[in-house]
Amino acid sequence: MATEKLIIGDTEINRAIAMAKSGETPDGKIFIFTDEKFTNLRLQVQAKTASWIVRWKSSSVTIGYAWPAKKRHITAPSTVRKLADTVLDLMKDDPDKVKSYLDAHFAGQSKSEALKAAHKTADTWTLRECVEQTIDGKTAPDAKHKIGANTVKDYRGTFSRDVFQKVLDKPAVLVTRGDIESVRDHVKKHVGASPAIKIITYTRAVLDYCARNHAGQSGLDKVDAWWHFLNAPFEIKPRNRRPEIEAIVATMLLAEEYLTKPLPGRAQGVNGTNPGTLAGLWWLVLTCQRAAAGMSLLAHDVVTDPDSNEFLLAAWAEDVMKAGQAHVLPIPDRAWAMINSFREKGRHAGSQEWAFPSERKKDAHATASGVYRILYRLAGRDALIQEAKVERKGKKVPERTERRDLLKEAGIDWWSLHDLRRSLTKVLDDNGIPGGATVILAHDIHEKSELAVTASEREREDFQKLRTARITKMAYGGAQYIALKKEAMRIWTDAVLDEYDRQKSEKAATLEAAE
Repeated sequence: MATEKLIIGDTEINRAIAMAKSGETPDGKIFIFTDEKFTNLRLQVQAKTASWIVRWKSSSVTIGYAWPAKKRHITAPSTVRKLADTVLDLMKDDPDKVKSYLDAHFAGQSKSEALKAAHKTADTWTLRECVEQTIDGKTAPDAKHKIGANTVKDYRGTFSRDVFQKVLDKPAVLVTRGDIESVRDHVKKHVGASPAIKIITYTRAVLDYCARNHAGQSGLDKVDAWWHFLNAPFEIKPRNRRPEIEAIVATMLLAEEYLTKPLPGRAQGVNGTNPGTLAGLWWLVLTCQRAAAGMSLLAHDVVTDPDSNEFLLAAWAEDVMKAGQAHVLPIPDRAWAMINSFREKGRHAGSQEWAFPSERKKDAHATASGVYRILYRLAGRDALIQEAKVERKGKKVPERTERRDLLKEAGIDWWSLHDLRRSLTKVLDDNGIPGGATVILAHDIHEKSELAVTASEREREDFQKLRTARITKMAYGGAQYIALKKEAMRIWTDAVLDEYDRQKSEKAATLEAAE
């Protein structure tokens, strides 16, 4: 290890940077410049890093870097010595205060503000508290830019990631751009691009909200708005999967087959799918609605259409829709009968609360992930989390077999529920209704309170009658394009169900011939 004692200036800094860039030192070992002007300061080159280090007795602290030119980059000798002087005092006083001071210093706070942060417990909000205040503020009844339940779920999912927890517990005023970028990069590597982009989007939203509305309590009036410079240097490539109706139906028949037997590689005796969840999947296939909203349909919001004996009307309030606007969709009787053939066999069939109740919890609705899980299980893509059975009383325990991709074996390419929208669009375009998909998928009721329900209303004997009247009024009034919706829904659902009948008959004939 080579050491040079001198007054560190620009020449020495440039030499250190050159060594760090190349990753080579004169003797191939650690190289150190010890400053004679501030004797506790050294510039140390190791591998491809040139670090500014302050030493006190047997302790040392890295206060910044001459190279690489990223986090905590400092190259001006006078700036380094001033910072080193303050850090040395803290090391003598209480070494535990150094990290808080450096966090505050590099977050843009002045020396006095940074020392204040180091010398006492922060009395401003942590980033976690900022998140909660933002959610509370944006969901308040009088919120100016209100967010819905799905957005709140997105916030919760984004900030609940394990890698975020240490950062969330820091005072917001001490959080740095590097902290958030580190979380972003970890999520990008281990989860994916879309969740990583949400790290940036929601962090920026939280800090913006608190800086504008709670500057003092959050402490964000003391720092520059560095979060405006947060970025995700990557993009999500648009998908172009468009499953054919034949593949969609073949998948549904495959799921139906496993209502009465376990999937390969699973614990024997447990059916691969269940009727209630399959009903939910059929509902999403036949309506092409977003999964979260589709599963949140209230039981009393599926009503008969008084103007047609061939349709029902399904309605969603604005707070469950992504666009924040209520939505009414006509459902052909034939489609509802298909869905109901599975729905009425569900574990909690007849729920007064949810159109698609959970198979596990009586008072909850089926979840988007639960319905999606059918597709993942058929493809063998889901995590195997069940525990192996233990042999009891000499009984032989069925052995697990290797899981298989049943979709691939059946010649079906992987598809997602969102892909159905492209399938819907093509079918309707081919049938001369290019605007049909838009009105089925659009959410265009602007009367925000039309579907609100009070507890007293639900207790009335004529509640369902009044509910039907309200939904019917919404469907046929305003900009709902009900005639076009009915035509589009009939074409799409007939195309799917006609193919279902064809494949079902073909399968039955094959089985009969085999006997």
